[in-house]
Amino acid sequence: MIIVDAHVHIHDCFNLEKIFDSAHANFKLAAERLGHGNDFTGILLLTETSEDNWFQRLADYADGKNLPNNKKTGTWAFHRTKETCSLCAKYQNAKKFLLIAGRQVVTAEGLEVLALCTIDSFKDGTPMVDLIELIKDVEGIPVIPWGLGKWFGRRGNILSDYLATLKDTKVFLGDNSGRPTLLPLPSHFQLAKEKGIHILPGSDPLPFETEFNYVGSFGFIIPVIISEDYPAKELKQTLMKPTLSIKSYGDLENHFRFFRNQIKMQLKKRLSN
Repeated sequence: MIIVDAHVHIHDCFNLEKIFDSAHANFKLAAERLGHGNDFTGILLLTETSEDNWFQRLADYADGKNLPNNKKTGTWAFHRTKETCSLCAKYQNAKKFLLIAGRQVVTAEGLEVLALCTIDSFKDGTPMVDLIELIKDVEGIPVIPWGLGKWFGRRGNILSDYLATLKDTKVFLGDNSGRPTLLPLPSHFQLAKEKGIHILPGSDPLPFETEFNYVGSFGFIIPVIISEDYPAKELKQTLMKPTLSIKSYGDLENHFRFFRNQIKMQLKKRLSN
């Protein structure tokens, strides 16, 4: 089976070795709970903003270029697959997982859209409907992820109207571990299920040093085999199946940490302005 975290940011404040150690440990824990502790493939789907380009950095490491001189990747090594948008991370040949490139884009409406499984970039400020079509044109996976405030009010209505008329199951919604347990299940998720639209969960770690622990801790599991040669291609083919059964794993945010993080994010925004 494969275990996928579908919303991963590598923030500059993260220690790379700790990210990858934590991701593998979180994948293994999820697999062990299902009795597959030694029979799984973990996948991190990167969702980089226009300011980030960590996938290219890791690809350079795989090619022997621009290697870090401070050993910040520890004993993790990166290897090319047979496609341009994925890499394999290995630790002394004992632990491994896959990384697949992707982007997070802010639309003209103020919503976010993820472009998974692609090395293409997209312009912030593009209207949501146009952006989704652009992502599909390059054979990426378009995902509209849950976001606090973004799925309420005017923006929430825009999304509701879009989903109500959507007949394309090649568009996905996204859940993330930052969604607090105190809030009811978003009505958009229920509408998506009724229309056969898959929901792809991911950790969506915040830009704080200790958030690396959450990479790989929230996502989904599907009972298929994905090769190390063409993981992005095979994952896309699998996710496009309307009858696919997706099992989520991981915990939503508790009340205390949710409110603490909201305060920290607001302070961070004010300090950066």
